[in-house]
Amino acid sequence: MQWLIDSAAVVGLFILRLGVPLAITFGVAYLLRRLDRKWEAEAQQQAAGRQEAIVANCAYADRTDIPCWVARRQQEGQLATECYGCARFALRKVA
Repeated sequence: MQWLIDSAAVVGLFILRLGVPLAITFGVAYLLRRLDRKWEAEAQQQAAGRQEAIVANCAYADRTDIPCWVARRQQEGQLATECYGCARFALRKVA
């Protein structure tokens, strides 16, 4: 009967020795994934806000006949740096 108690103690301590670190590892990994998703959502919101600000400040955004970045390039002779980050510029069709 003593061997049964000793065997149960060894198995229990073995499970404790491996189970607790594994549980902590999985718990930390879960929390880090949640934090990463939160940061990703915040970054997407900030990018959308910056994009809206770029389009709102664009003097050529109200042109309907040609894209605003084409109008700006024709007017200024070169494409402005902020146009490269604009969603309208990203949607252009490259032949």
